[in-house]
Amino acid sequence: MGGVLNKVVVAVPHQYSFIVERFGKFEKVLKPGLNFLIPLVQNVSYQHSLKEQSFQVKAQNAVTKDNVIMQTDGVLYLRVKDPVKCSYGAKDPINYMYILAQGVMRSEIGKLTLDQTFEEREKINNNILENLTQASEKWGIECLRYEIRDIKVSEAIRKVMNLEAESERRKRAEILKSEGKKTSQINIAEAIRKSHILEAEGRSSEIMLNAEAQVQRINYIATALQAQKELGQENQAAKYLLARQYIDSLGELAHPSKNLLLQNNLSDPQFMVNSSLDLLNQKQPENTTSSDNNTQDQQK
Repeated sequence: MGGVLNKVVVAVPHQYSFIVERFGKFEKVLKPGLNFLIPLVQNVSYQHSLKEQSFQVKAQNAVTKDNVIMQTDGVLYLRVKDPVKCSYGAKDPINYMYILAQGVMRSEIGKLTLDQTFEEREKINNNILENLTQASEKWGIECLRYEIRDIKVSEAIRKVMNLEAESERRKRAEILKSEGKKTSQINIAEAIRKSHILEAEGRSSEIMLNAEAQVQRINYIATALQAQKELGQENQAAKYLLARQYIDSLGELAHPSKNLLLQNNLSDPQFMVNSSLDLLNQKQPENTTSSDNNTQDQQK
């Protein structure tokens, strides 16, 4: 009685799907909850879990593009999307997916070199998932993701990889060192260039300031001489200028690199001033005579 009752009343758990056949032919899919069947006519032929499931793909040998043998394993995540296709599309669709994942993984690794296999693991996972999705659609199974777990190579290959990695690290260190030295030399050269520019600008500014000061001094002296000339005392201004230049020249005698010829009466500044004034007075008559001659020639 209990066995018959179990065939009449069927409780389907949540996230499960039961396939009901009528005399061996598909009739309907039972949804979660309480369902009733006709004894001896209807029966539950397949039960599928709609939850996500994971399947361990065992380690297997694969050959890379550069003929290196390695061992790889992974994890396949999938779930039943269409219970009807999963029941009648293949005899054992889950096992077929497992075998297909192994073949696709070997195929994808064969397209890459050993270094690319380690560097592009995410790309390999995506390519495997894409191939599995195309094949599993007709079986009513949805592939959610595939993850490569371990990639193992022989001990000899591992030693070679370690040597290559060490060589690459040394190469990068040398490059960084040379780039740092290059940058340092560029900075030093740039600092020297800027220093020279600033020094040249300083000298130029100094020359300009000295020139402007000299121009102002000359203008000041010219103005003073003109004023003395108008007052009839131009000799006084000349006497002052000569005396000042004489005193300035005496101040330069202490310089060790100067070689000068001095007169005997160096201690008598008045003599030097009077001598200069005598020369000035001798030039004035000549200038006056020449100017008078020019005037007479013009009148003629």
